[in-house]
Amino acid sequence: MRKILLLFTTLFLLAQASAIQITPEYSTDIIIEDFDSQILLTLKITNATPGIYNLYTLADISIQPSETFEITENFTQKEFILKPKEDLDTIGNYAFTYTLNHRGVEKYEQRMLLKIKNFEDTIEISSDSIDPSSDKISFYIQNKEDTTLENITATFSSIIFDETKTFTLEPNQKLEIPINPYENILKKTSAGVYIITATFQTKDGEKKIEGNLYLGEKKGITVTEDKSGILIQREIITKVNTGNVIESIQIQTQRNIFSRLFTSFNIEPTLVERDGMTIEYTWTKEKLNPAEAYVIKAETNYVLPFLIILFATLAILGYIRYSQTKLEIKKSVAPVKTKNGEFALKVTLSIKAKQDIENVTLIDKVPAIVKIYKKFGTIKPDKIDAESRRIHWHIGNLETGETRLFSYIVYSKVGIVGKFSLPKALAVFEKESNIHEVDSNSVFFMNEQARD
Repeated sequence: MRKILLLFTTLFLLAQASAIQITPEYSTDIIIEDFDSQILLTLKITNATPGIYNLYTLADISIQPSETFEITENFTQKEFILKPKEDLDTIGNYAFTYTLNHRGVEKYEQRMLLKIKNFEDTIEISSDSIDPSSDKISFYIQNKEDTTLENITATFSSIIFDETKTFTLEPNQKLEIPINPYENILKKTSAGVYIITATFQTKDGEKKIEGNLYLGEKKGITVTEDKSGILIQREIITKVNTGNVIESIQIQTQRNIFSRLFTSFNIEPTLVERDGMTIEYTWTKEKLNPAEAYVIKAETNYVLPFLIILFATLAILGYIRYSQTKLEIKKSVAPVKTKNGEFALKVTLSIKAKQDIENVTLIDKVPAIVKIYKKFGTIKPDKIDAESRRIHWHIGNLETGETRLFSYIVYSKVGIVGKFSLPKALAVFEKESNIHEVDSNSVFFMNEQARD
């Protein structure tokens, strides 16, 4: 009995010592449905009987290579690629059995539990708070599983950018993706949470996944003032929201009680307050959006008051000059008909004393082209200077308001056509022992050519 028991014990120990040992190692236990996911299976085989083997499964899993292989040594290591077949449509846990087949001798089964996941449950797209003043912004895409996603191509779109990237996600990797945003749009975009839409190219076509983009707050108001003009004064005050949050602003300007009468605005003020001689105007805008400008234009037109003041000044100066005028001379001409059709003009001089004056002498000059007719009006000249062609009247003293008229005729045997100008007359007199001179107005006569 003891010998039989010893024999069975020896045979059992020998069988245990020679039994095959299979140790599987997996690169991952996760399959992503939308991508060509694969698992690297490494089989470490010890104490296998030499012979021809192959590895297979009846599940919807492909094992490559599927060819047979030979084991000749005590320890053998073989690598296989596991891939899901198209018929596999399970989401969640999936257990299956694969078999190491010693051809014609014995089969050794192994079980494996897979986790099959949708792509959208595998990754996360988001960002940290983004500084809107930065030239570049970034967001991240994170692989939440212990598997590698190779050569992913995706187009990322949001309100401030559009970008296409190709990348690989290592297991549990959080990959930062830098982006060049649209500069003008970024400045106009308010702080807040925006959607990132990622369109991935998968084996079954496009797949869209959304994430969040967090745009941080930035406050800033830029103020510019521009003043120009003299008679028409223009003032332009501009406030621009250079941040990305809605702001409330005020613009103020002042005028005095005179300038306010000639000032107009492109926008009516919200508030008008008076403080003594100063008028203060206030504009309020409760909601100034990012990149929005609020412009106030004030125009003060001094042209009308300037003209009024100018005309008033000229009138006053004219009145003063007129009131200070001691003697006024008016010269006029009129054509005279002659028997032979010669050119002739009657020259009339009128003098009027504005004040009492003494020793008045009136002098008029005759152009060389004409001659003086020897018959004069009621008052004949006291002297005719042929060389200087001057006519003199010695009038004597004049009282205030006294008026005298003098006239003479000039003629020419040569026809004169066009504009005929006569020199100004001159009066010389005394006032309070001072000698004064006064000129008359200028006169001319237009003579048209006689027609046949």
